[in-house]
Amino acid sequence: MKPFFKEVLKSLAVSTVSTVVFALLAFVVLGAVISALLSEKEVSVEKDSFLVLNLSMNLTERPNGFRLDDLTRQALTSQGQPPQFHLLEVIRALDKASGDEKIKGVFIEGSFAPSGYGCGYQTILELIDALKFFKESGKMVIGFCHSPSQLDYLVYSVCDELHMHPSGTFLLNGLASEGFFIGETLEKYGVGMQVVKTGEYKGAVEPLTSTGYSEENREQIKRVLDLRWKHFLGSIVANRSMSASIEDLNGSLSRDFFLDSAQALERGLVDFVSPYDRLIDILAERGRTNKDSKEFSRVSLLKYVDRSASDPRAEKVFSSDKKVAVVYVEGAIVDGRIDDGLSAGGNEIAARVREIRNDSDFKALVLRVNSPGGSVSGSDVILSEIRRARKDGLPVVVSMGSVAASGGYWISTESDRIFAGEQTITGSIGVFGLLPNLKELGSRFGVYWDVVKTHDSSDVMGVSRPKTKEEIEVIGDYVAGIYERFLELVAKSRLKEVSQIEEIARGRVWLGEDALQNGLIDEFGGLVNAIEHAARSADLKRYEVVEYPRVETSLEVFSKAFGMDPPKGSLPLGSSDPGFDGLLRSFDKVFGRLRGLNDPRHAYALLPWYSGSFGF
Repeated sequence: MKPFFKEVLKSLAVSTVSTVVFALLAFVVLGAVISALLSEKEVSVEKDSFLVLNLSMNLTERPNGFRLDDLTRQALTSQGQPPQFHLLEVIRALDKASGDEKIKGVFIEGSFAPSGYGCGYQTILELIDALKFFKESGKMVIGFCHSPSQLDYLVYSVCDELHMHPSGTFLLNGLASEGFFIGETLEKYGVGMQVVKTGEYKGAVEPLTSTGYSEENREQIKRVLDLRWKHFLGSIVANRSMSASIEDLNGSLSRDFFLDSAQALERGLVDFVSPYDRLIDILAERGRTNKDSKEFSRVSLLKYVDRSASDPRAEKVFSSDKKVAVVYVEGAIVDGRIDDGLSAGGNEIAARVREIRNDSDFKALVLRVNSPGGSVSGSDVILSEIRRARKDGLPVVVSMGSVAASGGYWISTESDRIFAGEQTITGSIGVFGLLPNLKELGSRFGVYWDVVKTHDSSDVMGVSRPKTKEEIEVIGDYVAGIYERFLELVAKSRLKEVSQIEEIARGRVWLGEDALQNGLIDEFGGLVNAIEHAARSADLKRYEVVEYPRVETSLEVFSKAFGMDPPKGSLPLGSSDPGFDGLLRSFDKVFGRLRGLNDPRHAYALLPWYSGSFGF
């Protein structure tokens, strides 16, 4: 028996010592990593280097903090999950590179990894504007693609010189908006859905009540798709300086939309067919060879971005006690204090506006909206705080991103000026009420509800029973009242009569070019234009731009990580997969929307069929 216990104790001792040694080594390594990451060192850039813009990212509107995985990857490896950048920091980096004598040009590669509300069409157009601004410095933009998506190619088309891998392909087959409808499914499972809505174009509830698009909804979606595809083709023709017209290119692609590299070269979509190793040699010839890697000298976007900087035009703006705030509203608007890039809580956004209003250093506010709307209650909380900020003399400028519809337009009404892109999806001025009940579903499984109440309708907001005809009429009047208020908000903001707004409302969606003609926005422009206008409105020459949510420092990220408080805004990357996984993702998307419907009065101003890059 003694030898047995000796062996057990020996094994235990070895395990304990090994664990302690491993922990000490891990602590030393982690300490070294943290020390390296937290030291504020200037990025070393060799002369004649290329700034590498790898499109394998999720390009969002709002900052997501200096994420822990970004920091680790930056310190240890260039591999791993694609990073997440926000638009303004990429614009800053390109602007900085245009004046950096050590940067020879920009090299573009990779393919976007959209997630959530990232990589929206208008966001990508503002990235392209930044690339065009960079080209004005006389520096080159060179691209290498393998099998780009249509959204990828929109960026690649700006390149002065575009190379394609010999085995690459193009799929330029137009745009489609595929809806997922579970109305019949809910009915079969005994889930009742009662709906009240305003406007025949307000198709927000269709995925939950129907088996397909209504004619009105199909009409507006078709117009958006047609206008967007025309814009896409027009951008390609202009960026590539093609002799073919938009109509010629469209006709050609409708007949032959799947192209190999040789066909792409013949059509003028690319300049060269080159393997990647050949392109590396070309870039080394154009720039210089790095003595360590023996390849072209480069600096990655992740290393080049300055997440402590505060403005896209650094040479014009200095650190100052005069500040312009940029508040991001990205994602569906809900009640509460959440803000993760998928949902924007009305109370959270309002608290940020209130903080800015109470700080005398802030002289102007830019509201960047990338939201399909959502809760009326959440939207109204934001609007009230913006109204008070304006009353206190703070200029408020709205910058619409890829989408600012329904509740996203509601919160934009209380502003001094509205900027949007030609391809911004906006409007959808309408309201609906969604009243689910689970009575039949519960009874099928032996689940029942009972209630004691003071009035017949005391439980009207519950899910245990369908609403009576009289209750639906009362709720319908409430929803109609919200719609009338929405119309009045827009009419007052746009200096029009309510009857004029009603003609372009009815829940109808408009692209930016239509919105400008209809008077729903003031002018075309991106986030940078809105910031500059806000600064002029406050008569600022020297100012600092502060973003909300702000980008966290490395130390804050590590503090949260070790405090078991994970960084907010970390979104899963990757597009939808086909087959069964794609079906599961569709279900998750629909039920995810249901989870976000948390308005206390079940009233919503929401555009549900918008998703990310819409159509791409």
